[in-house]
Amino acid sequence: MRRWPLRWKLAFYAAALAVVATLAGAATTWTVMRYREIAAFDQRLALDAKELFRDIEKFQGGWRNNRLAIKEICVPLALRERLVEIRGPGGEVLYQSPNIHAPVLDDGIDKIHTRVIDGRSVRMGTFHWNGLTLRVGVDMSQINQIGKDILLGMVAAIPTVLIVIFVGGRWVASKALAPVEAIRDAASRITVHNLHQRLPVPPAADEIAGLVAVLNLTFDRLQRSFEQSVRFSAEASHHLKTPISVLRAGIEEILTDPDTPEKQQQRADALLHQVHQLTSVAENLLLLARSDAGRLDLQRAEFDLSEVLEGVCDDARALAEPVGLTVEAKLPAQLPLVADRRAVALIVQSLVENAVKYNEPRGRICIEASAANGEAEVTVKNNGEPIPPDRAPHIFERFYRARSDGRIPGQGLGLSIAWELAKAHSGELKLVRSDSEWTEFCLRLPRQKVSISRRQDTIPALV
Repeated sequence: MRRWPLRWKLAFYAAALAVVATLAGAATTWTVMRYREIAAFDQRLALDAKELFRDIEKFQGGWRNNRLAIKEICVPLALRERLVEIRGPGGEVLYQSPNIHAPVLDDGIDKIHTRVIDGRSVRMGTFHWNGLTLRVGVDMSQINQIGKDILLGMVAAIPTVLIVIFVGGRWVASKALAPVEAIRDAASRITVHNLHQRLPVPPAADEIAGLVAVLNLTFDRLQRSFEQSVRFSAEASHHLKTPISVLRAGIEEILTDPDTPEKQQQRADALLHQVHQLTSVAENLLLLARSDAGRLDLQRAEFDLSEVLEGVCDDARALAEPVGLTVEAKLPAQLPLVADRRAVALIVQSLVENAVKYNEPRGRICIEASAANGEAEVTVKNNGEPIPPDRAPHIFERFYRARSDGRIPGQGLGLSIAWELAKAHSGELKLVRSDSEWTEFCLRLPRQKVSISRRQDTIPALV
């Protein structure tokens, strides 16, 4: 039931509550009606006893003058089919109805009560008048049958009540949740590309309207924070470009100056490497800022993905050779793809660079490509140390590094950018496995062009 829609849950809970209420009502009604029936039954016994005593009094001057003459004629018709026993002041039996085979009515209890006689439930009453003791027993099968009929009728009504409440509860829940459905649909349309949209406020000033107002205020704060973050990243990256370019040109001039001492050239070469790293970080941040703003411009065109992957493999071999790694490629002869050639190359290049950096000595790197179900699939795997399971879900987050080895260069942006570029192509980049044998990434891209209506800027090159 955890995965059921809320309207079904409400309908089910309402139906279950209705069943419980019906059963409780049936039990209460049965108890009250049985109590009333027994009370009326006892009252009829008392009236029948009075009638019997009245008839005996009127019969030839009373029983004392006709002690041995109390016969069935003195018993009212209402009592003749019941268990009747009349005793005198000394306890002698003056009359006993024919359906009593033994003096079993005397149990020493004077008040009206229920007992079992010959396996039957009998309502017993004891009445005294002018020295006579009358004990009357009435079979309660009729009362018990009435109680059974009442209970059966109420229980038989449960399926009807259940269906009506379930259907009605679902209808009421649908009506009550209609504003929530509208809010959910409106919230699903609020993305990074239209943060200005807000949730519709219901006309009724109820709890849902209050919740929508709070959510809209939250969206206002989120929009301001997001826009400030994107603006800061974009402007910071943009303004860093000029001083970095000037710094790089100055260092390159020092390196090319023949009068620069060798020791100074070594220092300048180390500084130039750091400047290249800084340039890469600035351009990566600018790319991510444009992605957040929905302004990535994918220059889609048809090209041969196998050709791009062969170039990436050549670069991978150049990087792998100094550290003794083996690069294996399984590529089709041709693999046409409609996408941004440079963006796809950046994705695969990022995966390959990670495969080189995080590999083991004399390890292997495998690059494979195939086409299936209208998609191009590229897998890159290596033999490096596996990614810890608790860190694997975060590897595509910005500035997050799955391994904390400070000796391995990087800023934790490569996989983030690769994931953003794959998503911009309506594709998918995911970690397939990371164990003692392989760490494998898989890139899937649609082979046909997917229309994107939003305005985007050009993707800068990564250094």
